[in-house]
Amino acid sequence: MTHLGPAATTLSAALLDLDSRGERTPCQTEPGSGYWTSDVREEREQAAAWCIGCSVLDLCAAAADESRERWHVWAGIDRGPKPPGRARSAA
Repeated sequence: MTHLGPAATTLSAALLDLDSRGERTPCQTEPGSGYWTSDVREEREQAAAWCIGCSVLDLCAAAADESRERWHVWAGIDRGPKPPGRARSAA
């Protein structure tokens, strides 16, 4: 079982709250939802643009910083693709 830090726990609670009100974030709704984890730079750039105005942007940034995310798009920041040979994970 993975232990979530305080920022990730706060982000998860905020996402659940949005869901309970029938709202979703861009990374949950955009047709290119795989863009956040894409190996294609232009797709990651589009995903980062979709983050603008997201209601949990600051919480996402805090969770990414807390877990030292080094890959994919988090809170509108393109951290780059995973190097070849590394297991992929969802953003």
